[in-house]
Amino acid sequence: MRNTLLGAATLSLAGGAALAGGLDRSGQGINLIFEEGNVLQLNYSYVDPSLSGSLGGASSGNVGVSYGVPHLGYKRALTDTLDFALIYDQPFGAHVAYAANYPLSNPANADQLRADAETHALTAMLRHKIDGGFSVYGGLRVQSAEASVDVPAAGYSTTSDTAVDVGYLVGAAWEKPEIGARVSLTYNSAIKQTLSLNENGGTGTHNAGIETPQSLNLDFQTGVAKDTLVFGSVRWVDWSEFNLSSPNYALSTLVSFANDSITYNLGVGHRFSDKFSGALSFGYEESNGGTVSDLGPSDGYFSVGLGGTYSLDNAKISFGVRKIVMGDATTHNGAVFEDNDAWAAGIQVTYALN
Repeated sequence: MRNTLLGAATLSLAGGAALAGGLDRSGQGINLIFEEGNVLQLNYSYVDPSLSGSLGGASSGNVGVSYGVPHLGYKRALTDTLDFALIYDQPFGAHVAYAANYPLSNPANADQLRADAETHALTAMLRHKIDGGFSVYGGLRVQSAEASVDVPAAGYSTTSDTAVDVGYLVGAAWEKPEIGARVSLTYNSAIKQTLSLNENGGTGTHNAGIETPQSLNLDFQTGVAKDTLVFGSVRWVDWSEFNLSSPNYALSTLVSFANDSITYNLGVGHRFSDKFSGALSFGYEESNGGTVSDLGPSDGYFSVGLGGTYSLDNAKISFGVRKIVMGDATTHNGAVFEDNDAWAAGIQVTYALN
């Protein structure tokens, strides 16, 4: 029951982290390490935001660019007490593009206010099971980062190189399989990276230090009735320490965040037959108030998701859809963004190799 329900639970959360605070994308999940035996897992979520506002009566257009979030993993049971997992994801990113006639763009040249940031991470981890249902785990994360930003109204543009650096994760879990119970707490370290910025078509250069943030993930689940599981998570991300700036940009700071983010998810899953299970989940991130970056013009969100899993002999095929209602926001430059939302959908295949 447990593994089938968890597939449905995972996909009911499709795209949830992808519109969380700051530049959060994947949520840095590591639940693969708790799968039984040897498995290969492929997951893909697609996020389609509808995010628009106005400044001085001029419309921003839909600044939210649709994008996909892949997640690949391999888990192997090395012994009865030792497991290994290798996970690829894209933990952080941004995709924003304003209309060419927006005041902070450049209507004369049809240049757009825009930002693109992308990270890729490969995490290798080990889990050791100890007595009483407890286990500890940890590993190393190799992460690449790159970014480009255009602010035509300030006469500024930049494209970075790709920086590659290493961080780590550590965690502990408790499980009681007979009732489907598990609680896990995972700490993901910050990763300091230095981006070489090629600014204004090569007329300026600058090495900019950034720190993709440390975070804590608390995940929990338990059976509450026959074939029924309650699950949830709390994720804290230290976004207040993130800053991308350059002395060659008129306002110095390109992207920063005044507040950390805390994201909550809660849901219930039910097995309807030996082959099919479903899940319903809700997500929430509180609005911080104040102003936000023009490159991330929303503040908090509420979401609801539905997911299902169909089990075959050696595979579980999970699917999900999620509606995300984004919080209203006012940007640093005074633009107002209201009544915005997004749709996200995902599919996951988990294949048992033994």
